[in-house]
Amino acid sequence: MAELEAINLYEQMASMAGNELIRQALLEIAREEKTHVGEFLSLLTEIDREQAEELKKGEAEVRELREKLSS
Repeated sequence: MAELEAINLYEQMASMAGNELIRQALLEIAREEKTHVGEFLSLLTEIDREQAEELKKGEAEVRELREKLSS
């Protein structure tokens, strides 16, 4: 997904920026891309039931791992 690559790029650029205004602008752009990811996932799960189920499975696997690590 291109938005995920964009998020990483903008955050990397922000970490290297020597100017605070530029750094903050890049971080804001990265946040906007995160919103786009959310929009895309929302639409995807609405039109692709298999993908929706796989996302739920992924969430369950993370919960299980978290429980194992906290035990």
